[in-house]
Amino acid sequence: MVGLAVRVIIQGALLCLLGWLFCDINSFEVYSWYSGLWHGLFLPANFVRHLIWKDVLYIAPLHTVAYTVWYWIVGILSILSFFLRRGRR
Repeated sequence: MVGLAVRVIIQGALLCLLGWLFCDINSFEVYSWYSGLWHGLFLPANFVRHLIWKDVLYIAPLHTVAYTVWYWIVGILSILSFFLRRGRR
């Protein structure tokens, strides 16, 4: 049980690091649909980072409608894959 907890913490920390490196959201930039794909993919990581540091954004405040559509499609798939892969070995 301890090994599982350590593995989840390490994976979460690695995911947050990747979210910071590849997908840090700037509040003054307007994002298009392509950014919605990336931001949705890193939604779990950026949300965890937002819980720790309040200045981290997990959704861009300035974006297009296509950004919103792709953000939620990829974000929901990202969250589902995060939880569904826990049962597999």
